Amino acid sequence: MHTPFVRLQALLCLLPLICAEARPARKGQTSDQVEAGTTGKPASQRSLPSSTWHLWSDTEGRSVYAELLSKDGDHVSVRTEDHQTYRLNLNKLAEVDREFALKAERMLPGRSIPVAQAAAQVDALVDAGLNAAGLQRNQSLPEAQFVRRLYLDAAGRIPTAAELTAYLQDKSPDKRSRLIDSLLASDGYNSQFFDWLADMLRLKDDFGKGIKSYVYQEWVKDQIAANRHWDTLVYELMTAEGRITSSGPVGYLLRDRGMPLDNLSNTLTTFLGANVACAQCHDHPLASWTERNFYEMAAFFGATEQGYTKGSAKQLLPKGQFDKAVFNQIIAPNMAKVESLPSNKLRFPKDYKYDDAKPGDPVLPKLIQWSSEDAHNPSYAGTGTGDPSKWRDQFAVWLTHPENPRFATAIANRLWKKTFGLGVQEPVTDLDDPKEASNPALLAHLSSEMKRVHFDLREFQRILFHTQAYQSQASPAPSADSGPYLFPGPLLRRMSADQVWDSVLTLAVGPKVDHFKLRRAGEMRKLDLPIGQLNSEQLASRIAEIKGSGTRLKGKGAGKKGKGAEVSLEEFEGEPPPTFEGLTLARASELTQPSKESHFLRNFGQSDRDIADTNSTEGGVPQVLLMMNGEVQKAVSHPSSMVMKEASEKATPAEQVRFLYLSFLGRPPSPGESSTTLAMLSSELKLKDLTWVLLNTREFLFIQ
Repeated sequence: MHTPFVRLQALLCLLPLICAEARPARKGQTSDQVEAGTTGKPASQRSLPSSTWHLWSDTEGRSVYAELLSKDGDHVSVRTEDHQTYRLNLNKLAEVDREFALKAERMLPGRSIPVAQAAAQVDALVDAGLNAAGLQRNQSLPEAQFVRRLYLDAAGRIPTAAELTAYLQDKSPDKRSRLIDSLLASDGYNSQFFDWLADMLRLKDDFGKGIKSYVYQEWVKDQIAANRHWDTLVYELMTAEGRITSSGPVGYLLRDRGMPLDNLSNTLTTFLGANVACAQCHDHPLASWTERNFYEMAAFFGATEQGYTKGSAKQLLPKGQFDKAVFNQIIAPNMAKVESLPSNKLRFPKDYKYDDAKPGDPVLPKLIQWSSEDAHNPSYAGTGTGDPSKWRDQFAVWLTHPENPRFATAIANRLWKKTFGLGVQEPVTDLDDPKEASNPALLAHLSSEMKRVHFDLREFQRILFHTQAYQSQASPAPSADSGPYLFPGPLLRRMSADQVWDSVLTLAVGPKVDHFKLRRAGEMRKLDLPIGQLNSEQLASRIAEIKGSGTRLKGKGAGKKGKGAEVSLEEFEGEPPPTFEGLTLARASELTQPSKESHFLRNFGQSDRDIADTNSTEGGVPQVLLMMNGEVQKAVSHPSSMVMKEASEKATPAEQVRFLYLSFLGRPPSPGESSTTLAMLSSELKLKDLTWVLLNTREFLFIQ
């Protein structure tokens, strides 16, 4: 086993490297062979490595054993045995590592190409689609607009005036690329990506009946921070076993506990863009999916228990010994688990009306095929046979296989929509006919790129951010009768609820808002009990131990909470976030999932997480009132806010005006705006009034 990894900031160019102790030699290997990552001749006797595995070391002697995935100039991407992925700067590594990378690059299954070249290939396909329609790409973004857009898309918040000014003063020709790398490695990236994934996965704090998802949430956050590759992350969601109190990834299947058919429908829609909900009850009227297809797919989970463990823990509790609150808060979460069973329990429904099976017949697993070519697709090999307890693993292998006909396409299309405001194929939940894409060649290429980068979502976004298409000026949303949108630039978009909230907090608190981290999984893990392995006396003793340990139970010792946030400041790691008039000033990712209906986030369109992808950017009167008179407006204009304190320290009114425009809108004021504002400041307007005006402009709320 490797020791815990430690972050080595000095080893990277703006991205974290995590290192481990040297990997011990396997049986039959020499130390030279381990260093080369291969068996056979020592590295010094080979002209070309026989493997892409290698022991990477820095000049201080720290090392990590990992597989080379790709090489991009002075950087390499590597992946460890536990599927953690890191981007290393070769100039910070030992000479032997640089030599190995140059030799092993020729062995990579996919051609390793620089990110600029990969972005140019995407641009060529976008331009081809535009040219065929007689259109041209929009003009390039001015520097200040690029910075604001990238901060919102990559870090989920606006830049501060200091961050924007530092970038504008930088004269380096590669500063856009370095900013992209910096933001993709930031805490802000982790926060905004969690918001995006939480909406897709319908992630809620409370799964009902005492089942909290805190361990699941923290697991998802950890995967994002470690840049866990998408195929590995999804595979673990599909195959995880254990209790919700100790195993994070089981939260995905337990999200729909007791409703395995609904869970499968959500799985296929989310991860494959297969809109199959109708086929759960009858043959799909508009697609090739049949009800039999659906049940055959569901059979892969027919030997999986998704819900409560067999046998009720109530049988272990003497009548009246424990109150209902103890049962709901300690026993019920431990009964919620995912486990594999030895036999398949799925049968066709009693009202099944087609001739290809009888109601109540057992269902054998079979994978859906979108075309006749799928029969020869390697992802379909070895599925639906053997031990039923292994069928879920077979499904997961097929689902996440790089040659699955839809898996790479679905996530590539979703990330394109996240970046550009619209998918290459819409809706993103229905990809059954790729010819319906606005640019089929572009969608096919994006799928290939996702495979080439081994489902590394950060690397894929790095490519998109480097494209000229992304770095072009925005276009208004097309009308319904204007034909397909061909991406002359990203769409002009209103910020999401999370982006608005996190940007307001950036003005009130400053960039340190990125560092307030909620940690609630530890409390849930303290409740972990091996239900089914304890007799009545042992169970009573463990419950008494939990209650006496200071573990917070519902309604007791919850500590100070923010209005609508329902989280305790005591649950934050390190320094807790500030509060203002009852609001907890922490990022959306560190508050209740989702927030209460009365909270700012919900009023601005945060999803209720009952249905995936239901966040909204529609406007409304409540939003106007919150921005004009709500607590967030007061937090920004208060003398203690970051933006007000720094503005008041400026030497002249002109500098104050410039600072506030940079802070709110990401640009300096025009000469006309400056003269008008200065004239108003010299009469009745105050600085806090100017913050109110800028916060309530449409320009503040939109990503240009």
